Amino acid sequence: MKESNKYIKRIFKVIFAFILLFSIVLILIYISVSPYASSKVKNQLFNPNIKACSVSEIETDKKGTLFVTPNVSYSDDEVSIHIKGLTPFQIGTLKLSVTDSKNIQWKSVACFQANESGEINPKNQAPLKGSSYEGVHAMGLFWSLKPEKLSSFHFKTDLDFKISFETSNGEELVHTILRKSYEITEDSNSIKRQIRTKIVGDFYTNKLGGQRATIVLLGGSGGNFQHRKATYLVSKGYNVLDLKYFGTNKLPKNLENVPLEYLHNAINWLKKQPTVNSSKIALMGRSKGAEYALLYASKYNDIKALVSEVGSSVTWSSKSYFKSSWKYKGKSSPRAKGGLIKALKFLKSTGGKAQNLLPYMLSAFENTKRIEESSIKIENIKCPILLLSGEDDLQWPSTMMSNQIMNRAKKYKFEHEVNHYSYKNAGHQFDELPFIPQIDFSNIRTWKSGGDFQGNALASIDSWNKILMFLKKQLGNK
Repeated sequence: MKESNKYIKRIFKVIFAFILLFSIVLILIYISVSPYASSKVKNQLFNPNIKACSVSEIETDKKGTLFVTPNVSYSDDEVSIHIKGLTPFQIGTLKLSVTDSKNIQWKSVACFQANESGEINPKNQAPLKGSSYEGVHAMGLFWSLKPEKLSSFHFKTDLDFKISFETSNGEELVHTILRKSYEITEDSNSIKRQIRTKIVGDFYTNKLGGQRATIVLLGGSGGNFQHRKATYLVSKGYNVLDLKYFGTNKLPKNLENVPLEYLHNAINWLKKQPTVNSSKIALMGRSKGAEYALLYASKYNDIKALVSEVGSSVTWSSKSYFKSSWKYKGKSSPRAKGGLIKALKFLKSTGGKAQNLLPYMLSAFENTKRIEESSIKIENIKCPILLLSGEDDLQWPSTMMSNQIMNRAKKYKFEHEVNHYSYKNAGHQFDELPFIPQIDFSNIRTWKSGGDFQGNALASIDSWNKILMFLKKQLGNK
């Protein structure tokens, strides 16, 4: 009897050890091969030791005159910088510095050679080698700012930007301008109202009143509110519902089996608001939020326009791998997922750290039957679509999937306008507002987003222009 008990205990120990080992493997897969970021992101620091003017400098006593206009502007307004009265072909350095809302200092430098008229103008001149950016960009000094310590750029208050021009003999011209933040709701004519009922979101309206077109913002897998983006859109004349769809009270805890009906209820709530033009409601999602928006629009016919930023052509599995991200009428949506063997190989190759997820995500497309089942039926969408993607997206193939949406739209003779703009040297994260410095993901070891600092910045500038043009065309200003 004693021997029998010992034998049973051994069996239980073996079973327990096996379950523990299997659980550890699943946890590692969950953390390392899911299509979501799991690591903190670092960005590139400003290197004070780099000298922009690394060429032979032309000595001169002329310090010229620095012109900067306007003196007061909003964060997306273009600033004109112009130096006159220099010796022809004289070399000097433009510098920009600012201390952001969290008291972190940011700097950028650009070395220029004056033209034959003794003028320097970044709007039509490229800086010399060693500068913070390359090519002809009027606002290059602004979006190429880099911090003194690891951080994202905080623009929650109005900020003073110091612009200086230095000649080779040490002469310096200085001009300071004020850049206003859209995140200050009082200054941007917006009113923020927290909604914490059956739907969870922040509802922004314009102080000037009247019925307006409304945009529903759907963020990515981070699940955070998008206050900066919301206040920016309000300043352009729209109402905004910044909607959470998981990760808080009354909502699914994780991004799995999120019901489409939840978004439908949010839109119905909007239609009852006196400031909302119920015939002009648009969805604007990025990453997983874009996936949610596209899937929703293929089931419901109550939106006027849709913007997909680095979105998907298929519905994916949740972080747990074995569940779907979405459900409709109580039934889980079909899900695309990379192969388990591929996942384990990826885990081994990255040393257990989530880096470039693209090979794993691409492996899902080898299962053509599952991909077909999980493909979003674009042909059922009843509104115009704008697709934006990064060609170097290392989290999932957003450009390839956006092209698949375009191909499917063509195949099924999609009746509405659909356009796709993809950006070279841009990755998964290019959604800051124009001219605001972005996080540099190019040298991050723990999480690879793709693109480089300049590529993502330029993609952000152009994509916002495309978004505002699209919204104006489809919704008007109100």
